Amino acid sequence: MRLLPPALLAALALTLPALAQDDVVVEGDLGRALDAAVEKRTAGEHWGAVLVAKGGKVLLAKGYGSADYAKEPNTPRTLFEIASTSKMFTATAILKLEMQGKLSIEDPITKFFKKVPKDKAGITVKHLLTHTSGMTVDALLPYQSPESADEFVKLAMKEPLQSKVGEKFAYSNPGYALLGVIVEKASGKKFEAYLRENLFEPAGMKDTGFVQDKSLDEKRASVRRDRDSKQKIGTAIAWGWGWGYRGMGGIVTTVWDLYRFDVAMRAGKILSEEAQKKQIVPEQAGYGLGCLIATTDRGTKRMEHSGSVAGYLANIVRYVDDDALIVILGNSDCDLGGVEKALSAVLFPPLTLDLEIDVKDRKLNGSGGLVLTKGATLKATKEKEEVILSVETKDGAPLRAHFPLEAAAGLAKILEDEVAQRKAAGEKDDGSLEVGVYTLRLGLKDGQGRVKGATFTLMPGYNGVDSDGNDIVDNRMTLTLVDPATGQWPMMAHLSLSAADDLASELRRAAGK
Repeated sequence: MRLLPPALLAALALTLPALAQDDVVVEGDLGRALDAAVEKRTAGEHWGAVLVAKGGKVLLAKGYGSADYAKEPNTPRTLFEIASTSKMFTATAILKLEMQGKLSIEDPITKFFKKVPKDKAGITVKHLLTHTSGMTVDALLPYQSPESADEFVKLAMKEPLQSKVGEKFAYSNPGYALLGVIVEKASGKKFEAYLRENLFEPAGMKDTGFVQDKSLDEKRASVRRDRDSKQKIGTAIAWGWGWGYRGMGGIVTTVWDLYRFDVAMRAGKILSEEAQKKQIVPEQAGYGLGCLIATTDRGTKRMEHSGSVAGYLANIVRYVDDDALIVILGNSDCDLGGVEKALSAVLFPPLTLDLEIDVKDRKLNGSGGLVLTKGATLKATKEKEEVILSVETKDGAPLRAHFPLEAAAGLAKILEDEVAQRKAAGEKDDGSLEVGVYTLRLGLKDGQGRVKGATFTLMPGYNGVDSDGNDIVDNRMTLTLVDPATGQWPMMAHLSLSAADDLASELRRAAGK
């Protein structure tokens, strides 16, 4: 990660005031394609607002559906609550305090709280940030609970741990409420005041606050609705606010203000480059410091956090290496993940591969599959301006995948990141490799043919059913090549740590990157 160059920052400084009214933006062909992607994915029924930016330029900023379930439309200026996406801001506040020398994320919580029980004495700030503290996942107080911060801490300390400290990832809302208290203890200020002064104001977030915030414009607040009863239950501002919700949720904002936050982060106005790098190191389950971390098929980093609370949905995806941002806010049910994928596919068209398959004269199973558990290897070679990844056996190569150089380097980076994460978690290596070539629905003639436009993905494991209906669970990294036209996976490889390491090295060498 590197911060934006001065020339680009100057250009952004000129751009933001020009858009001071936070207008609707549908910029050029790409903006229209992004708008169409939202409409198509949601069948025109999304209620909320979306903003997409790339290279310092806003491509789409638009409201969809109704803000009040009656007549007022959503706009890019409409206020939404972002629920658990607020955790990204709580974590940023902790990192800011570390920059200011007021704490370290390695500090034990005993530095901030008295009478910490023995079972919790080893919990650090980082454990809370990464959801590895072992603390309960259950809410300890209602959102609007009047208890003080100290009373909440006493309650949290009484709760038994659900797992040993640092042992595993378990998403804990109470853990983030404790982080909110730590913000107050370390800064000497109220949680809300610290975030305003150190995050919102430096970023120029003029329309951002918290639920129950009287300074926000109630007229622009969207109406929330309970998903089960379908009843209106107040606006984005009218919601419970106590230590059952602080730190874990409750931020109210607009898509434009979230764009301002992204710009300010890239400019180093909030966190230093070092702190931002620290935030995106994935721990268990791929969770970093207040965000999920993933590697794209281009080998670049993306960080995201979604949120959901009665009547509201939110998702922020920051492509930290690509200078891009996707913000999706909603005040009604929608396929949040599907909308994000549709927008990402427009913004970054997936890298595609051509596959050559030859299983002629090979014995296939009932699913048209050739499963190789012994004697198979994955080999990468460069041919012209491509990397050929082939499944090699003593009888030849049943599959050859033609990777663009960028795609090969991207896959190598994804493998390297996953291996590093698993090694850090103490995973054992059995040296195994299992490769399957699957031909069902591919329309091959005599077991031979070519698949165009395939994509690849690396999954943390595989859960499925075999041809006899038996459950299959495999916790090894699973690399798949996918034919979007049929939904078929022409190749699936289960990789141990060393097999994944070897494949990454092969791809790096062949790609020359």
